[in-house]
Amino acid sequence: MANNDENIEFSSYEIDAVGEILNISMGSAATAVSELLNAKVWITTPQVNVVKVHELNYDNLEPAICVKIVYVEGLTGLNMMVLKQNDVQLILNQLLGNPLVIDPDFQFDELNISAVSEIMNQMMGASATALSDLLGMTVDISVPTPYIIENTRFGDLCEMDPDQTIVAVTFNLTVDGVMNSEFMSVLSLDLAKTLSGKMIEKFSVPEEEEAAPASQPAAAAPAPSAPAQSAAAPQSAPVGQPMPQQQMPMGQMPQMPMGDMSQMQGQMMYQMPPQGAYGYPNQYAAYGAYPPPPAPPVNIQNAQLHQFDMMDFGIPADQKDNLKLLMGVPLEISVEIGTAKRKVKDILEFTQGTIIELERQAGAPVDVVVNGNLIARGDVVVIDDNFAVRITEIVKNKFVDSLGKE
Repeated sequence: MANNDENIEFSSYEIDAVGEILNISMGSAATAVSELLNAKVWITTPQVNVVKVHELNYDNLEPAICVKIVYVEGLTGLNMMVLKQNDVQLILNQLLGNPLVIDPDFQFDELNISAVSEIMNQMMGASATALSDLLGMTVDISVPTPYIIENTRFGDLCEMDPDQTIVAVTFNLTVDGVMNSEFMSVLSLDLAKTLSGKMIEKFSVPEEEEAAPASQPAAAAPAPSAPAQSAAAPQSAPVGQPMPQQQMPMGQMPQMPMGDMSQMQGQMMYQMPPQGAYGYPNQYAAYGAYPPPPAPPVNIQNAQLHQFDMMDFGIPADQKDNLKLLMGVPLEISVEIGTAKRKVKDILEFTQGTIIELERQAGAPVDVVVNGNLIARGDVVVIDDNFAVRITEIVKNKFVDSLGKE
């Protein structure tokens, strides 16, 4: 989808780049929120739309809360997070250990607003860190500021003209055991353009490098050549006597592969010795007089492997470009030794030396988590004074199974 704002146009390639870079950064944000809430969090399936400010539609999120984030270093522009008030209430209940129910009389007072700010600060701080690692530059944000949209219009919050172009990205938001909903991230035009440009610049392959493999056709695989020993018949009888030619009609020739011909000839020599050999005319030699048959020659060849990198699987050009973007995408891998659930009042009483008992038994495998999703388990090992994990089990779950079904 592409929209024009005077001389500014978003190509489908730029839109894909914005969606992918936000998908990566929100994956890190999901990990931060997961640790904060002590629950699995998934933020997936970005849907990008380029619209005018007055065309922005978030009716399915009302009544909503808007959190304003300003990039102060590395990037410039605004990022407005729009969430349902009911979803925010459930998240706060999970954080404070309250029952996971929606209270119609719930009030976003100063304490609740402060808690929302802290959650969004953790979430967007992790997102900014992921952007910094991905783009290779320092990225910093201001302290997130939440607003109740029913009291303030969205256009006034973002301080934009109603006809100005913005980029709205909608995500699915799932907190395990708490909620399954969605939220929206609204980017100013300059921020979206900067993100897409840096993403494309970092992961695009230069044209001269892309054209080089195409100009060099794959070398044809050399035809296998059998050793001379396998093609030549033995020249002598077992004891050095010349062996007369054995005539065989063509119709009785056994059908054998060419590589086994020498073995067949060796067997014929052993089973059919010439008459008159070994001093026994016109009969076979006595039992035990024959030497063992010659060992068949071994034909050793290098394996001829298919050149899979030169095969064309019929992937459209735009999908190939998307794959190029994905191949260089870094994913955050974390290892969880164990978890514990404590009330906020207990956490505030933590001091130096406090022991937190985890639910994991000593010696049990640790969890390997990628972007907030459990994918494997393994054992902790030490390599050159550093901790490492040796994977012992790949975990099958709905998230991993869904990756190939998009």
